[in-house]
Amino acid sequence: MSTRRIDSLADSRPPAAGGRPVVCVVDADPAVRESVRALLGTIGAEVRGFARGNDLLDALDGGAAPACIVADLGLPDVGGLALLGELRARGLRVPTILLSTEADVSSAVSAMRAGALDFIEKPYIDRALLNQIAPLLRYDEH
Repeated sequence: MSTRRIDSLADSRPPAAGGRPVVCVVDADPAVRESVRALLGTIGAEVRGFARGNDLLDALDGGAAPACIVADLGLPDVGGLALLGELRARGLRVPTILLSTEADVSSAVSAMRAGALDFIEKPYIDRALLNQIAPLLRYDEH
């Protein structure tokens, strides 16, 4: 099994001067990962992509949390809801947005109860994703 490591993730808030905030995108579809990377690049985010939820969890071991996570609800190994549960179990309160092609009210309610920041249907609308993520990436003005 190939594991990707995240060497220097931002903590829950974006880094102070100099660094770019990190958003982790977890989706089995490389086209979705690349699309989100391109979109978030327009607002200055550094995007790290993962094909599997376990790859993200492995990368988070011992490292700081990213500013935000965008994950597919139907990941092939660890589903989006289970991923949220594992993040919580590890004490990581990372704002997480779940994406799904099979969006229904029940799934959306389950996602929000599990702690998701938002639940967005695929194909997502760029503006909907940006509206949720952009405020999370603002630099602290203190």
